Amino acid sequence: MNKDGLYKAVERTYLKKKEEIERKIEEFHLIGAEGTNEDIFLELVFCILAAGTSANLALKVSNILRKDNFIFYANLKEIIKKLKTCYRFYNIRGRYIFQTREYIRSVHKFNFKKIFEINYTSDDRRSFFSDNKNIIGVGMKAASHFLRNVGFMEYAILDKHIISIMKEFNLIHYDSLILSKNNYIKCELILGLFAKELNMPLGKLDLILWYMKTGEIIK
Repeated sequence: MNKDGLYKAVERTYLKKKEEIERKIEEFHLIGAEGTNEDIFLELVFCILAAGTSANLALKVSNILRKDNFIFYANLKEIIKKLKTCYRFYNIRGRYIFQTREYIRSVHKFNFKKIFEINYTSDDRRSFFSDNKNIIGVGMKAASHFLRNVGFMEYAILDKHIISIMKEFNLIHYDSLILSKNNYIKCELILGLFAKELNMPLGKLDLILWYMKTGEIIK
């Protein structure tokens, strides 16, 4: 299949799911513009949990952690214990979440909006999360996912579904779904050019492609 086929498929899908897609994008923008720092942190928690699991499970577990503001005050042992009741990778992801929370709280006063303000370019903003040794468990994909979910629409979440579509329609020819940082950027640039041809933000295109592959719009 070629790019023209993908263009038509994206157009059909968007027309079919336009209201739901636009509503989801508005939710992303509202979290970034009007949400609290706690709201934004919960999106990062969701993305940490989503790596290697389903988005549905990550959403369910992040909602459990959100209840009674548990995730903002629990210690490491408490977080791991809670995750053990509902999530497979409770030890490692519990440490990721706890360490990230403590780092952002102690060094950045838990002020995500200030972090975004300081790291104002797209590359710097993502690198703060993906390359920061104090934020573990967040690579290029998770950082892109997080930033898209708080309203920055210039990123692609290149998971197995998106890469599969790009290969299917001959946009890329990578054999592996595990992308290096350089290859991630190359794939994102290719998808970004395609999004530009469609006159839509990359983050919106990503949502459409994900729906085409999964039949769901989660976040």
